[in-house]
Amino acid sequence: MKTIPKALSPCIFKMLIFSNNSLKSDRILMESFGNNSALEVITNRKMKILPKISFIIFTFSLLALQNIWANLYPWTDSSGRTLQAKFLQADQDTLTIEVNGQPFEIPVITLSPESKALAVMLQAQQAKPSVKLYDWTDTSGRTIKAAFIKSTQKSITLEVSGRQTTLPLSMFNDASQALAEKLGGQKIASERREEQASNPNVNVPKVDLNTELNLSSVYPWTNQAGQTLMGKYLESDKENMIISMNDGRREVTVALETLSKDSLALAKRLAALKNSEAKEIIALAKKRKALKVPDMEEGDLIMEHSLTNSKGQSIKAKFISSSESEVTLLISGKSSPMNLSWGSFSDESITLLESLRRLQAKLESQKPKVVPARKNRLSYFASGKYKGYNSIIDRETHMVGVQSSGRSLDIFVKQGKDTSSSNSPGVKRVGVNFATYYTDKSNSDPRKHRRRSRVIQSFDEFPDASTDRELLTLKGKYTNGGTFEYNIDLKERELKLWSKIKDPSGEKWPSRHQISIGVPGVVANAINLSMGQINSAVGNGVFDFRPVSGKAAKVPMNMKWTDVRKKMKVNTNNLNSMDLYGKPYDPLKISITSVSHRDMRLDMDKAYAKTFPLQGISLDYFTLEERKRKEIPRSNALKIVLSPR
Repeated sequence: MKTIPKALSPCIFKMLIFSNNSLKSDRILMESFGNNSALEVITNRKMKILPKISFIIFTFSLLALQNIWANLYPWTDSSGRTLQAKFLQADQDTLTIEVNGQPFEIPVITLSPESKALAVMLQAQQAKPSVKLYDWTDTSGRTIKAAFIKSTQKSITLEVSGRQTTLPLSMFNDASQALAEKLGGQKIASERREEQASNPNVNVPKVDLNTELNLSSVYPWTNQAGQTLMGKYLESDKENMIISMNDGRREVTVALETLSKDSLALAKRLAALKNSEAKEIIALAKKRKALKVPDMEEGDLIMEHSLTNSKGQSIKAKFISSSESEVTLLISGKSSPMNLSWGSFSDESITLLESLRRLQAKLESQKPKVVPARKNRLSYFASGKYKGYNSIIDRETHMVGVQSSGRSLDIFVKQGKDTSSSNSPGVKRVGVNFATYYTDKSNSDPRKHRRRSRVIQSFDEFPDASTDRELLTLKGKYTNGGTFEYNIDLKERELKLWSKIKDPSGEKWPSRHQISIGVPGVVANAINLSMGQINSAVGNGVFDFRPVSGKAAKVPMNMKWTDVRKKMKVNTNNLNSMDLYGKPYDPLKISITSVSHRDMRLDMDKAYAKTFPLQGISLDYFTLEERKRKEIPRSNALKIVLSPR
């Protein structure tokens, strides 16, 4: 049912009053002048009034039905209240709408999931380049402006205010039907030209498989339909191949069975080459580890060294880091490091580089040095797996680190090879942040008001970097003169966070405070992976939502959000808790909840731009009452439980 615009409600109400008063006056006339005389007066009067009433009702009905054409949209809050209003703009925190010509700001967090999604969609459409609008007239002479999408023999698809709708061709007049036929023909011709431009027979070089191939080169890849992509071979298995495009900015998965005969042969040659190089890397790694290397001092890691490649050419470079296959060096005179294979160096230089690699690994395995605190930065560990953190919990299954910024902490899960490596913190699975923000209204145009974060100016005290701390309390000032207090209770299996802020007297842009929780994605480039690859990565991973009211829902990480909303009733607002467990989080179960839910909200933003839950989500924890949005009391602290599974 469409919501009647609030502006029309008083008019409809007045019409009902008029109708009721009219009935009363009719009875008075009949009593005073007799039925026949009064009937003539009443009939004449109604013959004049009824067309006006009919016209008013028709007009209001038409306006109500045409809300979409006037850029009015229904905005619903989390309590189910709906308002029709024009969209102006939106950012991560604030929606700006226009009601009766006046702009109003609404916190995005108070909107229903559907309205949040609508705001994201409309803001994205505003960022798109403008499209050409045409006049479309129906057989009754009514005209609208809309962008053309496509047409068939029976229908026209148009885009109005970012929404596509398909209408019968017969409802438009002859001129609009002719326009649709013309534009449809132009679009087909344009698509045909694009298809011809991608034909491999036009200016696409043919690869000679008898020449020496290179894994770093870009090759043309053609499918059986004659379409071609240019990309660098990365890897392949029995079913798929992955190529890198656009200078490494995009990775694409291609089914081997779709490739042309020549491209399939190229893929097999490159796969064999990659396998051969991998064997060489393993052999060289064994050789390096057996070398007797000269002793090095810590200062050698920051010095430039003379190195020679396998062809006898010399360079001066500083050692940065290394892997099993490559060495990262900063070559003299260059501003950016460069990756070079171990095999590209002479035996003498390999020995020197191996010595530097071992020295770096030894130093990082020892207790790292500490960088002293400064005005708005806590002291922190300078190297190793604790690098950048002030306070650490390090256990067999997980590591928790409070960043030197003082306002954020990260939770790492140790899995597989990460557990055996003393230099690895594990895989980051959750990030938590004390977030204080305000609305910058320095621009006189309300549509250009922006949400900004309060910046820490200084801390009152500077706790030392530590791996043995149970309670961290940080107090200080923001750059606007306001104050803050952050508290983190660090237990082996349980974390608690509570806080409060205060604005300076006379602050014209009041601050709000909350705790934000980010759950990063667990699979890179998920939209280009096959379901087999996705299922292998996430396994039995689950997001378990438990709302304060309503049923709990276990959402598989490999199910698309569109399918989740269709098949499951998932309430992600006002959560009692959210649990993360399964393959990406093993051997832990991570529970995000609260000490007490009284007067508090834990809400999730599904990030509608993402396809799968495995691509990551975010949650916000805050005080429900607006005037108390400057504190998260200890009695209502956010609680994160890390349970072994």
